[in-house]
Amino acid sequence: MQSRISGRLAVMILFSIAHGPAQEPARDPLGRSTPKKTVFGFVAATHRQNGKTAAEFLNTPLTGDAAENLASQLSAVLDRLLPANLDKLSDKPEGFLDDGLSLTIDRVGSIQTADGPLDILLDRVHRNGDWIWLFSAETLKRIPDVFADLETPSINAYLPKVLARKGWLSVAVWKWLAILACIALAAGVSGLLQHTIVRILRPAVYAISKRKDDELPKALAGPLRVLVLLIVLQSVLSLLVLPLIARALWSRISAGLYVIVVAWLFLRLVRIAAELMRRRLEVSGQADRTAVVRLAQRTINVLAVFVVLVVFLRGAGYNVSAALAGLGVGGLAIAFAAQKTLENLFGGVSVIFDKPIRVGDLCKIGDRTGTVEDIGLRSTRVRTPDRTVLTIPNGQLSAMNLENFSLRDKILFKHSVGVRYETKTDQLRFLLAELRRTLYAHPMVEHGTSRVRLIGYSSSSVDCEIFAYVLTTDTVRFLEVQEDLLLRVRDVVDLSGTGFAFPSSVIYSAQHQALDEGKTTAAIQAVQAWGDKKDPPLADHPAGQITAT
Repeated sequence: MQSRISGRLAVMILFSIAHGPAQEPARDPLGRSTPKKTVFGFVAATHRQNGKTAAEFLNTPLTGDAAENLASQLSAVLDRLLPANLDKLSDKPEGFLDDGLSLTIDRVGSIQTADGPLDILLDRVHRNGDWIWLFSAETLKRIPDVFADLETPSINAYLPKVLARKGWLSVAVWKWLAILACIALAAGVSGLLQHTIVRILRPAVYAISKRKDDELPKALAGPLRVLVLLIVLQSVLSLLVLPLIARALWSRISAGLYVIVVAWLFLRLVRIAAELMRRRLEVSGQADRTAVVRLAQRTINVLAVFVVLVVFLRGAGYNVSAALAGLGVGGLAIAFAAQKTLENLFGGVSVIFDKPIRVGDLCKIGDRTGTVEDIGLRSTRVRTPDRTVLTIPNGQLSAMNLENFSLRDKILFKHSVGVRYETKTDQLRFLLAELRRTLYAHPMVEHGTSRVRLIGYSSSSVDCEIFAYVLTTDTVRFLEVQEDLLLRVRDVVDLSGTGFAFPSSVIYSAQHQALDEGKTTAAIQAVQAWGDKKDPPLADHPAGQITAT
């Protein structure tokens, strides 16, 4: 019962490989419409030990037991000698048209015999109103001779019947036991790789990151052990000479496993390289660029997974080209929909590489001031003096005015001193001279650019400007120096005998007197007399309005 279930399972797997994605059913009941389906159908029939059905795949005039015997011989030859490249068979009704053969002939593969290579061919014949593919009559003529050469002493003759009996996929029980033993041995041997990998990669890790770390090299142990296991298993299976159905199934499975393991190993290498690069950037003081490393790592991981999916879909028989074209159109739509996200992404990369600001810098961004806490790929976070966190999208940040106070090589000290208008000229000269001497004498002030000048007269004070650079980049230290300088300025003002001005105004008051009619009349007459000499008549002169008034 168990043997029947395993046989049916193998046939189901084999037919799923042969047929690929769901297609329209063929009119031929045995599915001999394409070369690929003919080969897989014949192998499945012989595996089920259905000689009568297997004989239906042969282009031979033999019938009955003779045809079934020929089918059995062909099955033995294919199991022993035919390479398991069945995925390369044509799955089209017309077969391959560019193989240099006749349109009614297709090649399955080539086997090595004592008389030289033998091509396993298929003939396309017309039967029962339909075109079908059958094993070629020309190939079948040489099969009995090739089969006779296969009759060599086998290890099965020296084993108990229990071990020589065929199991799942027509593989003898002793071969299954040999496979399991080799897997166990390969797993044990591959375990030694971990120590070897650590010893080889440890110096390289230390040279890059200046830190001893055995965990990063150990990350490669998993995929490398599985890769070694696959290689050993591949070698053992080639020595055991499995039947064609088993080799075809293993060929498909091993191809997928190799893709997965190689992708797994590649992702681990990318992870290790990214971690080492991040450590190298931190050691060199460029920790802000680690965000770009993370972006590159994630992008590579997504692309690697995408490539694996494409390989699997292609192996399953799907039209990957059409899917890729659809993804291209969909990618454009996504790009248009995610314009802001992409803008922030590229803005973040621009900020990271141009480095107008760095983590820890005190900056003025727009009209807000704060300390940069993090520069991400989407946004930048700034801690304000109010201890709130200001989040700015990188797309906007790249277009804003950035003033970085932390990049100053010195800090400007600029103040205006206003003294009272009562200050005498000699007092002003003394004040200016003493202020200059105070600046030049201070050890934290840059002498070459320092100046003190009388700059003007405002509404309530006489203004003097003090301009100097303090030789420090530390804000706290600057505030200390500024405090000292301002106190010294106050001492100089007091010493000069004047004082600081404060906003003031002068109010003039006077008593109003009644108009003198005599003086008014005299003034009007004087205007009229002056107008008669130089101007038109009084009626046309604006001054005439005085009389009217």
